[in-house]
Amino acid sequence: MSRVFSGLCMVAVAALLAWGAIVAQDDPILEPRDAPVAYERVEAVLPYLSSSVPELRLKSEDVVEKAAVAHFDKLVEALPAQPRAGREVLLRILANTSHDGRVKLCLDTLCRRDARRAERTIAARALRNSDGDRLLELIESRLKLPELDTYQRAQCCALLGTLSSARAQGVAEEELANAQGGLIAFAAEDALLRSTIATAFAQPAWGRYQARHLNAPTVTLRDLQEALDKLALPRAADRAMAELRLADMIGEDTRVYLALARSPWLERSSFALKQLVKQQRPELQLAVQAVMLDQVMTGEQTIALMAMDVAIAGAPPTDAEMETLRPVMSVDSEARLEAILESMGSDSNLAALRESDRRLEARLRPLLLRRGAFDDEVRALMQELQGVKRRLEQVEGLWEGGWRREFQTEILGTSGG
Repeated sequence: MSRVFSGLCMVAVAALLAWGAIVAQDDPILEPRDAPVAYERVEAVLPYLSSSVPELRLKSEDVVEKAAVAHFDKLVEALPAQPRAGREVLLRILANTSHDGRVKLCLDTLCRRDARRAERTIAARALRNSDGDRLLELIESRLKLPELDTYQRAQCCALLGTLSSARAQGVAEEELANAQGGLIAFAAEDALLRSTIATAFAQPAWGRYQARHLNAPTVTLRDLQEALDKLALPRAADRAMAELRLADMIGEDTRVYLALARSPWLERSSFALKQLVKQQRPELQLAVQAVMLDQVMTGEQTIALMAMDVAIAGAPPTDAEMETLRPVMSVDSEARLEAILESMGSDSNLAALRESDRRLEARLRPLLLRRGAFDDEVRALMQELQGVKRRLEQVEGLWEGGWRREFQTEILGTSGG
C-alpha cells in the first residue's frame, strides 16, 4: 500500500512540474530575474496594468518598473493610449524613476487641463523630491512661450512658489510685472510670496510685498518665519498659543493665508485653511476659489478636504466671475463646479442672502434693545430675518451638498500610493 501511495505522489509531483513549465511558457508576464527587458515584452504587459486581477497587475507593474528607465521615452508616448487606471499606474512608475525626463513629464501632467486628480497628485508628489534647478529651468522656458495658455501659465506660477530661491523669486517678479491684472497677476504674486516666506534671507522681497499692500503684516520676515516654526511645537497648548499669535500677526491679509495654504508643511497649511474658513476678503473671493479648486484637485486628502470647506465658506461665482475663473480651472473642476451651480438654480444668490442676513441682524439688535420684542417694527423685522435665514439655510445646503457630491468622492477615492 505504501508503494502505491509513493508512486501516486511521484506522479502528482511530475504533473505539477510539467504544468508549471507550460504556464511559464504561456504567461506573457513572467521574466527571468535581472534580465534586460525588451520593449516588446513591456508593451505586451501594459494592458495588464488595468487588470482587475491583483496578481496580473502586480506582475505587470514589476516588469514595467524594471524597464521604465531604459524605455522611458517610449512609455511616455504610450501613456495617453492607456485606460485611466493603467495610465495612473504607469504615470506613477515613470514619475518615480531616476530618469532625467521625469521632471518634464510631471510638469506636462500638471499643465494638462484634462488631467484628473489622481494624475495631478502623483505628479505633484513626485516633484517634491525632484531637482529644483531642473524644474525652474523648465518653468522659465515654458513661461517664455508666446502661445502659452492661461491655464499652463497659472500652473507654472503655482510650481514657482514651491522653489525657495532668489532666482525663482526673480522669475515670479518678472511674471508679475508682465501680468495684465486678474488671476494671473495674483498667481504670480502668490508664487513670489510663497517662495519668499520659505526662503531664509528674503527680507528685500518681503519688504516690496509690504510696500505693495497696505494691509500686509508689519513684522519682519524673520519674525514671521519664527512664528510659523512654532506651529510645529510638540505640546498642544503651545501650538494653540502659536496659532493665536500668528493670526494676530497676519491680521486680515488673505494673500498670506493663501500662500501658507499651499505650504508643504501640514501644520502651516491647516492653520491657514482654518483661518480662511472664518475670514475671506470680498475682493479676493475669486482668487480664493481658484486656489481652493487647485488644492482640491492636487493636494493630499487631508488638505483637499479642508480646502473644500474653505470653498464652501465662500460664495458661488456669478456668470461673469465664471468667465474669469474658467481659464485657470481644469476641465474636471469646471464641469463639477458648473454642475453645482446648475443644481442651485439661477435665483440662489448666496452672497446677497448672506449680506441681507448681516444687514437685518445689524438693524434688529439695537431696535430690540431699545424697544423690546413686542414692538410692531421689531416683530416685522424679526419675521423678515427668519424668512431670510430659512432661505439662506436652504441655499447654503445646496452649495455645500453640491461640493460634497461632486468633489468629496473624488478626493476620498484617490489612493495615496
